Amino acid sequence: MFVTQQFKEAFVHSLTSLKLIRQQTLTWMGVYFLAALFIFSILSWQLMENEQAIKSLILNYFFPTSWHEISEQLAQFLFESQAKTVIANMIISGALVIASMFLFPIKEQYSAVFEKESGLSDGSEKEFPLLVQGWEEVKLFIFYLTSQSIILWIGYYPYFWTTWISIILSYAFLFFTFGLDFISPTLQRHRIGYTKILKVLVKHPWVTSSFGVVFSLPVILLGQLTMKNENLTLVDITGILFIVNIVFLTLAVPVGTHIACALMPTVERTLPPAKKTKVYGYSVMMITLIGMLFLHSRLIASLHHKSQLLKATYDVDWSSIDYKLPSLSQFVNGKALTNFSFDVKINNPTEYDIVIENTQIWVEKKDVPIAKIDLNGFDIPAGQSRRVKVQLDSESDMGKITNFREILEDWRVDLHLELWPGIPFILNIAE
Repeated sequence: MFVTQQFKEAFVHSLTSLKLIRQQTLTWMGVYFLAALFIFSILSWQLMENEQAIKSLILNYFFPTSWHEISEQLAQFLFESQAKTVIANMIISGALVIASMFLFPIKEQYSAVFEKESGLSDGSEKEFPLLVQGWEEVKLFIFYLTSQSIILWIGYYPYFWTTWISIILSYAFLFFTFGLDFISPTLQRHRIGYTKILKVLVKHPWVTSSFGVVFSLPVILLGQLTMKNENLTLVDITGILFIVNIVFLTLAVPVGTHIACALMPTVERTLPPAKKTKVYGYSVMMITLIGMLFLHSRLIASLHHKSQLLKATYDVDWSSIDYKLPSLSQFVNGKALTNFSFDVKINNPTEYDIVIENTQIWVEKKDVPIAKIDLNGFDIPAGQSRRVKVQLDSESDMGKITNFREILEDWRVDLHLELWPGIPFILNIAE
């Protein structure tokens, strides 16, 4: 199928296929819509009803009661660090996956009835057993989880280019998976698994993604509007997008069925992926998912361990302060080294360990590194006290500043946490 044919199929022929809907299809359309409405309404209601309880549980775990007002702002980091577009697209994709996991038997019957009533069926259907269909949806969920975890991780980093990469990937993933989710039921009804379906759809990305654009764009626009409304919480936005998305999910089933039937000759000519290729693909996906889950869990654990510092007590040994400062000429004209250290006794009264990783503070001006401050890591076991030597080693090069008229402009300060050897997590402190 040529590119022009793919666009024509997605934007013209597929939409006109809605005219082929007949009585039985209309009945199953209503069943699918009401089932989706029920599931998403229950989910949204539970999220809204328990929003404060969930929030309090998280805050009580991480922070003392007296710090809740401040810590609630800190807890927004994982949300605020992402572009709003990425969050909205993730919610829409999440709704798609939830619908797939809970409604796949109804969606399958709805699609099958439309295929027969519209005259698209050739009578060669031979469905997978229901258990196999469920396993196929589980594989789709794993694919979704892996992709979203990568997009979120890229979006955490506070750079212009990482933000745009995460936004582009979130759109591409949403459009493609929307097409995949609604084209695949018809193909699976002909005993075609996800691996072969993916092979065909990757070779025909325009019809798949264009179909996703048509049915997800209205909800994307709604997501952009709701994200700008400061009176709505993330839970409120999730509920709104979930409910509105049901209309487009319902209409997408017959359209996806029509596109799948148009692709059927191509699918039948396509050889399934070799067993070695499938094993390699599944292995890469699982290793990537495990790696992403590990990094995300390390980030959460790091936040938790550091939050215990707010509950600790400190006793600084002022006589232990030691420092070495560079001369003024060294500081202004070239590289300068500064060493500063002191001893402090830290008492950890909590039931959790305090762990501070090796940390670096980078100071840049117009993307040019000016200074780097190293902080050695330390840990205080739960319920214990320990004397810690806090050492700050700074290396700076003010000689890289060429225009002192702009000395107060374009500064950036980033905090680099070593979550794992060789893998830093970067927080923007000031810009």
